Amino acid sequence: SYWLSGSVNQLLLQSEGDQIMYIWTLNGEILEQGLMAGNSRIDLDEGIDGNISCTVKNHVSHAEKTIRVEPCP
Repeated sequence: SYWLSGSVNQLLLQSEGDQIMYIWTLNGEILEQGLMAGNSRIDLDEGIDGNISCTVKNHVSHAEKTIRVEPCP
């Protein structure tokens, strides 16, 4: 299972499974990556503008979700 949710300054990834690797990217550039321990949370700067993606994968499957974020007016 795989969920990506967020608020203005934070995105939360929750995933279930064994040995899950996650990768957060902003406009294709890696922000953070590692092995998941329950969930992964990333804090966003106020001026972030672009596409934030999170990819999760293990030996069984993989998934990717992208969210468009823009600065508050």
